Amino acid sequence: MKKPEMNAFDMISEPILVTRELREYTGRVRRCVELIQSLADALLADDRATIQTLHEQMSGTWHDLNETRLALYGQVKGMRFHVASGDAFSRYMTCQDRVADSVQGLADLLVLRGTPFPVELRDDFRALVAEVVNISRRTMSLAEELFSDAETVRTDADATPENTDCRDRVRQRQMEFGQRLYGLEKQLDPVTVMVLDKCRAALHEVADNAEGAAQHLRLMVN
Repeated sequence: MKKPEMNAFDMISEPILVTRELREYTGRVRRCVELIQSLADALLADDRATIQTLHEQMSGTWHDLNETRLALYGQVKGMRFHVASGDAFSRYMTCQDRVADSVQGLADLLVLRGTPFPVELRDDFRALVAEVVNISRRTMSLAEELFSDAETVRTDADATPENTDCRDRVRQRQMEFGQRLYGLEKQLDPVTVMVLDKCRAALHEVADNAEGAAQHLRLMVN
């Protein structure tokens, strides 16, 4: 029977070394997360110039993030490996990549579509963004604690227990926004409905992958 393929991170050794590139990677994902609120504020204010500026910032951060990720993959080549810890670290990196990709996708959508945001959806959108930013910041704070100035991942750090209430609130908020959006579909043009639904989906992806990253961080220290 054919063995499942593994990438380099699937087999990383214990303890996991904390390098400058890993800290830079974590910091760049944090910058992506922090742009969510600014993008949402600019969208609600119909501030096209700010959206364009934020899109350029996000694209630059996303590019730098990919460069740092490639450097991290290069560092693990040739190490002696331990499958269990490497799996959690690999999945953590995948989730964080998806967080950044989803924020980039959101920024792309806001640049491409310039229709003013419907007044009827503003409160639901604000509530969704607030929950997404909250869960994402919690994950980044945990990552920054684990990847602090030590040379290895801190196994003595307080790995905050999984916050199912926070995750459930995100799901509830995105459902409420989606229901309100499709309740207005006869009043809105189809492209606007499609773009706003893609924004909802992108925000939900950010939250899902942020929580996934947190779960794998906890596996590294438990």
